[in-house]
Amino acid sequence: MNSIQNSIISWKDHTPFSDRFEDYYYNSDGGVKESLHVFVNSHAIPSRAHTNQRSLFCINETGFGTGLNFYCTLQTIQAARHNLERTTLHFFSTELFPLSLQDFIKTTKLFPQFSNITSQIILQYPPAIKGFHRIILDGGQIYLTLIIDDSLAAYRRCWHKADAWYLDGFSPAKNSSMWQPELFTQIARLSSKQQTTLATFSAAGVVRRGLQEQGFIIKKHPGFGKKREMITGIFDADKPIPKPDKPWFDYNSSALVTKHVAIIGGGLSSCTTAEALARRGVKVTIFESADDICQFASGNLQGALYAKLPSKPTLSGEFHLTGLEYSLRVLTIHQCFDGKTAEQCGVLQLATNSKEESQHQDLLQQDVYSSDVVRWVNAIEASELAGTYTPFSGLFFPRAGWVDPKAFCEKLITSSNITLKLRANVSSIEQLADQHWQLHTSDGQTFEFDAVILANANSAKQFAQLDQTPTKAIRGQVTHAPEKKQQLNTVVCGAGYICPSQQGTFCFGASFNLQDSEEELTAKDQQANIAKLNKVLPDLAASLETTDVLTGKVAQRCSTPDYLPMVGPAPIRDQYITQYQKLNKDKNWQFESAPAPNYSGLYINIGHGSKGLITCPLSAEHLASIITNQPSPLPKDLSNALHPARFIIKQLIRRAI
Repeated sequence: MNSIQNSIISWKDHTPFSDRFEDYYYNSDGGVKESLHVFVNSHAIPSRAHTNQRSLFCINETGFGTGLNFYCTLQTIQAARHNLERTTLHFFSTELFPLSLQDFIKTTKLFPQFSNITSQIILQYPPAIKGFHRIILDGGQIYLTLIIDDSLAAYRRCWHKADAWYLDGFSPAKNSSMWQPELFTQIARLSSKQQTTLATFSAAGVVRRGLQEQGFIIKKHPGFGKKREMITGIFDADKPIPKPDKPWFDYNSSALVTKHVAIIGGGLSSCTTAEALARRGVKVTIFESADDICQFASGNLQGALYAKLPSKPTLSGEFHLTGLEYSLRVLTIHQCFDGKTAEQCGVLQLATNSKEESQHQDLLQQDVYSSDVVRWVNAIEASELAGTYTPFSGLFFPRAGWVDPKAFCEKLITSSNITLKLRANVSSIEQLADQHWQLHTSDGQTFEFDAVILANANSAKQFAQLDQTPTKAIRGQVTHAPEKKQQLNTVVCGAGYICPSQQGTFCFGASFNLQDSEEELTAKDQQANIAKLNKVLPDLAASLETTDVLTGKVAQRCSTPDYLPMVGPAPIRDQYITQYQKLNKDKNWQFESAPAPNYSGLYINIGHGSKGLITCPLSAEHLASIITNQPSPLPKDLSNALHPARFIIKQLIRRAI
């Protein structure tokens, strides 16, 4: 598996030209006029978006290119914004050969009329990393999900319905690998009868016939400029809805309009989820039992912001890397890179033994990641990057860094849609006859909400609905030491981690202790943290006044058996066991279509372990999308990998229940 390659472009007549496909990205005689003619106007998008009962309009595109179709669409919608105040636009676009950031910026300068939107994209533009990259625009009124991958591979993984399709990309004669029958099958799968339209500049027979075979009624129209014809279509197939491959992971659209949500817990998963919902206009009340937010596992002074990549591509590796990139975008939007809340100073992941050296080399030999994502450095280079001596080589992640979790969370919950209740200990929850949820606090108060999200880590099991949730507590202790002589330029990870000093204090650690409920700092773990630091950064460790009484923090991380978080609807365990009992006999049993037995309006977002800085923001965006019936930023296989019911299903298949 090779890394994604940026597009190689030339400039002809002030127009970007693809050297790979030997074709222009758009008509050199009028790219904007062409985009409006072929795509925007043919779909009548403003009027359709205004009359859409879902307050949501979703466009799928093949071939993002320079983004010109996207810009023209937004300009048209923004011109009619007075009619679209409640409409959210989701725009999914695929691109196998994305422009480099430098080339992308150059193309945007050709269209200064779009600078309001292109300036936002430039700040969030992802590197060439395969996968789904969500970009938030106009305060959450517009979402661009750029899928860096082949169009067929990308849309195979999608699971949202589109209102309109822009079939762009280079012509079938020059890009035949994209225009293939199975792509048309996926287009039909993601379309709705009598609702989904499509348009394409290509009137080639292979395109026209392929779409007709999948149930589209096709019409020819005059093309733009020298192009004689183009086609439009509307989906009109009476195809039976296929049975879901894994029905236990399906999400049921709520009949209730979710206007007010309670979130129990006040850490990273809670605050990121509150922000994602508030951005969508949902009222959120956070219930935190402590005197302030981020008093438990989310309360370290600093946390390393990076993804430890597997030597070979995995779903968890993809989740962590795209999660890191999404976190960087959220931090950027909220202006967190101020040197106090966060710093993008890079992360060194050192190889402290021969096994880790081999793993690093295996990862690099896969040729999956570009050098602006990760690169190998020898011990001399590592020492120069760190600003202090290390005897080890390692991997350097230039886009990574550190975050102060509490300061980050404080910036996330400033919306007027978010209410914070401190010293509010929720003792029980119950669903009422009208499907709403009632919360009871330990001081005798009751509150009613449309939905409840449990984001309180290990404490989620205190509620009867989740008393058998398979999370485990892992004690972690970090050490704080005053900075004396040695400075540190970058985050360094070895057996533990250390961040550059913040306000004259180094934060380093951390211990991982299972089945240890000790709440106070222990000398044993302080010494272990110092020993880890001494191994990787001996000069820095020697400069610390370790004879002083060191401070630190202890917290219980919340982890799961597969070390991925649990994000989604809360399953009704007994009903899952009954409904899917036949998995005991045959893991491939074909079930009749029936809603998965989840609690209506009860969700969980827990189990982030020590990776919350890179998993919580993306998980929150996923969960908020589910709750508000919007397209998720995750492909279906990744959504399944996070589904809270997955452990029940695994137990059934293994005949453990």
